[in-house]
Amino acid sequence: MAYEFAKLFSKVVTHTFFRDIQVIGQENIPKDGPILLYGNHNNQFIDPLLIISNMTRKINFIAAAKSMKKPIIGDIGRALGGIPVERPQDLAKIGSGILKKYDGTYLFAENSQFTKQCQIHDSILIQGIDTIILIVEIISDTKIKVQCEDPSQLRVKDNKYKIQPKVDQSQMFEQVWLALKQGKCIGIFPEGGSHDNTTLLPLKPGICIMALGASQKYQTKVKLQPVGLNYFKGHKFRSKVIVEFGVPYEISQQLIDTYAINKRQAISKLLLEIESQLKSVTIQAPSYSHLSAVIIGRSLYLPDRTRLSPQDLLQLTKRFLQAFYKLKEHPEVNQVLTEIKLYNYKLKALGVRDWEVMRMQKRIYLDLQIIGFNIFMTILCLLFAFPGYIMTIPITIILNMYAEKERKTALAGSKVKISGKDVVASFKVLASIIIVPISVFIYTILFYLWLTVYKIVDEEHTFRYTIIFLLMWPLYITAMIRSNDGLIRHARKVNSQILFYLYENKYKKLKIQREQLQNKIRKLVDTFGEEVIQDFNQHRIVQKSQLVSPKSVAELDIQNVFESLQELGI
Repeated sequence: MAYEFAKLFSKVVTHTFFRDIQVIGQENIPKDGPILLYGNHNNQFIDPLLIISNMTRKINFIAAAKSMKKPIIGDIGRALGGIPVERPQDLAKIGSGILKKYDGTYLFAENSQFTKQCQIHDSILIQGIDTIILIVEIISDTKIKVQCEDPSQLRVKDNKYKIQPKVDQSQMFEQVWLALKQGKCIGIFPEGGSHDNTTLLPLKPGICIMALGASQKYQTKVKLQPVGLNYFKGHKFRSKVIVEFGVPYEISQQLIDTYAINKRQAISKLLLEIESQLKSVTIQAPSYSHLSAVIIGRSLYLPDRTRLSPQDLLQLTKRFLQAFYKLKEHPEVNQVLTEIKLYNYKLKALGVRDWEVMRMQKRIYLDLQIIGFNIFMTILCLLFAFPGYIMTIPITIILNMYAEKERKTALAGSKVKISGKDVVASFKVLASIIIVPISVFIYTILFYLWLTVYKIVDEEHTFRYTIIFLLMWPLYITAMIRSNDGLIRHARKVNSQILFYLYENKYKKLKIQREQLQNKIRKLVDTFGEEVIQDFNQHRIVQKSQLVSPKSVAELDIQNVFESLQELGI
């Protein structure tokens, strides 16, 4: 019962935070039997909620013990059957003194207490140094013998440090193996922690030990299933996400037999397969600018009237990224990529989007109709949403301040985060769980006082209207959020029409550049398609006959074009 309630809560949270959630491959989830489901980790606590709310069966996630001990997070985690695991980095403590010298074998310090604070097999963490430093012998309070994965990286001079203890995970693995033997579904994020990189972090071997250990100990046929969480500005309220469940697969008996003889070899081989499968369901790019260019390139490639399914759209994005990776040394491809980035820069400078450039054509009478209609809809949405805006200003300010504080804290304590955006959405949601009910209670009291002080109605009706207000306020906020989506959509249309008339010449030049880029991209696809995708012409997502743009933008159904390109996340 607790799990079903927590799953319902997950669905409400995710559908409130995200404007658009598209799920691909839900039919791939096995109805029974042991599954080890794994995904990328780009949105901290939101990631498991998204997967749970779209799973067709119960799933128990591996969760950091540190998180499970926190209020609210821990309560939700326990209700969802989370399995706590101690992470060594969460137990790291600041070491006394400072590190002075490393001679290739021994690490020397000043004012340190190695004999009291350290144990053999603990690790030393030094900020800015990524290599693993393992303690193999404690000589004195100021001298330890260490084993370093890459000694060339270990340059020591008056460094502060942390001591990371070795953690025994055997009990946790036993719990997971037993759960898999019982045919349960276990969820894990093998990157180890959330991040805001555009590529995967190095995967931890724990997932392999879980799968291979259960298969060996209980002769259990464990299925591994990747799930990709592909966010479009996932840290922002009312953004978009595509969830893709990949095809599950079993570990070969040969690999299980290898694990019994050579665990390191079997784990390494399986980890490569897991990484490959995870990349197949996620969008991977070297940087945000590269990813942005690829999405713009994909948008330019598509015919203006084409509306792809979420699955085809995601697949097309992956193919474009795959092409840029494979052909990154080709001068013609690099030239087009540079031109796309320049085009994207001009879009941002003008404050417009690609779909706005594509659809613009001067038709004064029709444009006046479109502007008039969208102004009317903007005002209508604003009138409905405005009271909610005023009343939620304090909530919004508190949530933003809290999320920003947590973002900075997470960024300062991480070596892998770029700007810490992966924690923003999670902490906004967590804070909302506390702040929103409090605000509803406060506004209900204020409403009651307003009715009483000004004697708007008699005492009997005052109580009745207060109860109605208490029940209707959350419903109004939900309706206000939806109305706000419409407000933004119609305001953007008005803005794009007005900008076109203000900067008509610049738009025309940009439109010419767009058409030229469109032709170049389609030519590149035809030229190099077979190099990137085997039997490309037989497996085209968009047929060549479709790649003919209409002669005039006036021929287009503007609303359909707008809706189509909105689905691209552009």
